[in-house]
Amino acid sequence: MESPISILPPLPTLHLSLSITSNILFGVLLVFGVIYIIVSGVLFYHWTAYGMGSKGVYVGEVLFSSVSVLLFITAVLSISYF
Repeated sequence: MESPISILPPLPTLHLSLSITSNILFGVLLVFGVIYIIVSGVLFYHWTAYGMGSKGVYVGEVLFSSVSVLLFITAVLSISYF
């Protein structure tokens, strides 16, 4: 028995050439970085305003900041070698 899918015409193939340069990737990273800084600023404000100075909030701030810096450094280095 023949499959009902086999009677459908094949999908067209697209022959697109997508060239992504490191400048485009740096631009995307820059836009993402600006948005990330704004969201992080709001997050830090709320942690400071409503965190009541607890030690857990401080640990969260340090952990969030250090992981963020490491990820951005990794992204920049990856794009540099792209």
